[in-house]
Amino acid sequence: MSNSNYETSFRERVSYYTFFTGQNIIFMFVTIFISIYYTSVLGLSAGTVGIIFLLARVWDAVNDPILSVLVERSRFKGGKFKPWVNAIAWAVPLATVLVFAFGDYLAEQPMWLRIVYAFITYVGWGMLYTVSDAPAYAIGTVMTNNKDERNVIYSFVRFGGFVGMVIAMISAPWLVEKLGGKWTLAAVIMCFTAMLLMLTIRKVKERHVVKQEIPSLKQILGTVTGNKYLLMFILAFVFIGGSNVAFTLMPYIARDVFNDPSLSGLFLFAMIGPAMLASPLVPIGIRKVGKIATFAWASAALCILSLITWVIGYEHIEAFVALTMIKAVALGVTLIMPSIFIADCIEYGYIRSGKRLEAVTFATQTFANKATTAVGGAIAMGYLAMVGFIETTAGNAVQQTPAVIQGMWDALNLGNAIGATIGLAIFLYSYKLTDKVLADLKHDSHDAEESQQQNPFETAK
Repeated sequence: MSNSNYETSFRERVSYYTFFTGQNIIFMFVTIFISIYYTSVLGLSAGTVGIIFLLARVWDAVNDPILSVLVERSRFKGGKFKPWVNAIAWAVPLATVLVFAFGDYLAEQPMWLRIVYAFITYVGWGMLYTVSDAPAYAIGTVMTNNKDERNVIYSFVRFGGFVGMVIAMISAPWLVEKLGGKWTLAAVIMCFTAMLLMLTIRKVKERHVVKQEIPSLKQILGTVTGNKYLLMFILAFVFIGGSNVAFTLMPYIARDVFNDPSLSGLFLFAMIGPAMLASPLVPIGIRKVGKIATFAWASAALCILSLITWVIGYEHIEAFVALTMIKAVALGVTLIMPSIFIADCIEYGYIRSGKRLEAVTFATQTFANKATTAVGGAIAMGYLAMVGFIETTAGNAVQQTPAVIQGMWDALNLGNAIGATIGLAIFLYSYKLTDKVLADLKHDSHDAEESQQQNPFETAK
C-alpha cells in the first residue's frame, strides 16, 4: 500500500511511536531492575518478591477491567482516549520514581515496612500504567480505518517501544553505576526523559471514534467475555510471554552465572536490539503467509532456540549471545503482533455486539503484558527460592550455589521452551480469525441488517 493513501501523516505516526518509546523506558526500567532492587537494596527474599508480583497481578485482575470501563464510559471534549494519556504522561513517571525512592532509608527499617512500601508503590505503579497503556493502544484503532495502515502503525509502535527498551537497558545500568547505586536519582533522570517523549502523543488525532451510547457494565463484560478469539489469544500469549523470564533473570545471569555484572547490558541488548528488525518484517510476513502463520512460526522459533540454548549450556558465552540475538527477532514478532490480533478482535466484537470497546479490549493486552512479566518473574523468583537463592542487603555480593546457578539457566531456557510450546498449541488450536473469516462475518452481518430493514415484521416473529 502506498504511503500516499495513508490517513495519518508521517509526523503524526512518529509522534505516536515516540510515546511508546518513553513508556517502554519506564516499563523496562521497572521490569528489569525491580527484582534486583528489591533483593539487593531492600533485602527482600526471592520468595517475598515473587509473592508481591503475584498479589499485584491478582489485584490487576480486578483493577484493570474497572479502569478500562471508566475509560470506555468517559466522554471528554478532548477525545475518547487522549485526555487519559495526556494526563498519565506525567503520573506514571512520578509513580516510577516512588517505586525506587528511599532505598537507603528503607534498608534500615523493619522488614514488614520494607515489604509494605514495596507492595503499595508497585501496585500503584501498575494501576497507573494500565491507564497509560490501554487507551494509548486504543488510539491506533481510531487514527485510521485502513487495515493495512493500521497493521503498519502497530508494527512500528513496537519499534518505538523497542527503542525505549534499548535505551533503558543500556543507559540504566550505566547510570546506576556512575551514580554509585543511587537508584532514586537514576529513576528521576530516566523518568524525566521518558515523560518528555510520552508527551508527543498530543499531536495524534482521533479521526474515527464510533459515536454510540455509553455502554452499560453488563454490555461491556458480555462483549469481552463473549469474544472467544480474544480470550484464547490472551491465554496463548500469557504462556508464550510468561515463560520468557529473561527480563527478570538477565541481571542475575550476568552476575551469578557468568560472574560479571557488567555483562547485563550486553545480554539485555542482545535480547531486544535485534527484535527491532521484526517491525519491518511483520508486515511482510502478514502479506506473504498471513497473521496466524507469522505468529506461529515466530513462537515455534522461540521454542526451538530456547531448547538449543539450554542444551549447549553456559560454558560458551559467545554461543549464548549469538543464540539470544537470533531468538530476539522471533521474540520481537511475538511482542509486536498482539496489538494487531487484538485490533481484529475489536472488529469481531463489534460485528457480534454492535459495540466498539477499544479501551476495554486493549486492557486485556495490558493485563496480559503485566501478567507475563510478573507471573514469569514470580515463577522464576519462586523457583530460585526453592533451589536456595541467597538474597543480599545494601548491594553486598553473595556467591550463589551451583544448584541456584543451574536453576537460573533452567528457568531462563527450558522454562521458556516449555511455556512457548504450550502457548503455541493453544493458539493454533483455538485462534481462527483470519482476514477472510472477518470479512465474511462483516458481509453476513451486513446482509442480516439489510434483511431486517426490509422485513422488520418477519424478524420480529
